[in-house]
Amino acid sequence: MATTIGILSSSTSLFDWFKGKVIPSTPPPAKIDASLTTPMLLSASKPLGDYLSDTNQPTDGLDAFQLAERGYEFLVGIHLQGNQGQRIILRWSLVDAASGNPLSGPTYNQDAAALRARVQDQERQWPLWTPSPPTRGRFLLRVTLLDDKRRPLAEAESAPFTLRKAPGP
Repeated sequence: MATTIGILSSSTSLFDWFKGKVIPSTPPPAKIDASLTTPMLLSASKPLGDYLSDTNQPTDGLDAFQLAERGYEFLVGIHLQGNQGQRIILRWSLVDAASGNPLSGPTYNQDAAALRARVQDQERQWPLWTPSPPTRGRFLLRVTLLDDKRRPLAEAESAPFTLRKAPGP
């Protein structure tokens, strides 16, 4: 009896092994991940026109005053894994460092780009320009990656920076 049980047990194990070779198990789902590096402040006085020129963006419809507006330039790293072909939105907000609240209005909360990963694992750096905050104080830049339904996938914040003199004429 014990021999019969041993033979059946061995046969079952051999069958399971053979089945795994002939009919491979279902592969694990593809890893999907999105991440951002900490935004790095490159300039605290970059004219909008220079930023647009440096990033090969059009200046159509902007006058000399708008192109001369000085703002902050940041660089952020983006890593998309398993998001090939999906539309990902890069959004930024200027945030009051003391309260943690974004500044109000669309001027300080904007979609910077709509990205689409061309491969399964893609990294790139993206420059961002923001206007100066409207008042003196301590601020930071918050960047967020959003999916098509505007759900956050990843978020990062810059180190706080200080605006000592409010912009003005």
